[in-house]
Amino acid sequence: MLHLAFKDSMLKAESVQSQTINPELLPIMPKNYRVQKKCDYAFYFHEDTQQVSDLYDALSSVGAGDVLSQTMDSNTKQRVLFSGLEVKQENGGKDEALAQLATWLAAGMENTRKLWNRSPKALHSYRDLPPMVGWTVIGHDWHTWVTFGATNIGTDRLGRNSSHIQLEIG
Repeated sequence: MLHLAFKDSMLKAESVQSQTINPELLPIMPKNYRVQKKCDYAFYFHEDTQQVSDLYDALSSVGAGDVLSQTMDSNTKQRVLFSGLEVKQENGGKDEALAQLATWLAAGMENTRKLWNRSPKALHSYRDLPPMVGWTVIGHDWHTWVTFGATNIGTDRLGRNSSHIQLEIG
C-alpha cells in the first residue's frame, strides 16, 4: 500500500526492518546499554527529482553523502530518511512498536544533529532540530508520533506527542 500511495511522488518508502542502526546514534540506557530496535519502514525523498538530486549532490560535495541516515546499510545510509513506520498485528505489542519507533526516530535526530554540527557556524542541540514524525500501526489503529527536541533544566532531551486514528476497513 505504501508503494502505491507514493506512486508518481518524490516520496518513497524503504523497508528498513533488517537494517542495523549505527550504534553511535543509539540512545544510551542505564549502565551504558545501547538499545538496538528497528522500525519496519522509513520514508525519504527520491533522487529522481531535480530538487532532491541537487540536495544529494550538495551533501555529497561537502563530504556528508555517506552518512545521511541512521542506518549502516550501504545504500540506505546515503538517503535522507525523515520518518518511520512500525507495523504490528492487531494483537501485537503496542509498547514494543513504540519502543522500536522511538529508537529509530531518536537515532535519526541524533544523526541530523551530528550532520548539522559538521558546520563550523555553531553547535546545535536537540531543541534546534525540526521535529520528526512517525507512525505505529497496530491492526487498524494508527498512532502518529511527533518527536521533538526540548530542554529540561539545561539538559537536552527528546520529547514526544501522539494522536490516534482508527481505520475501519470493510
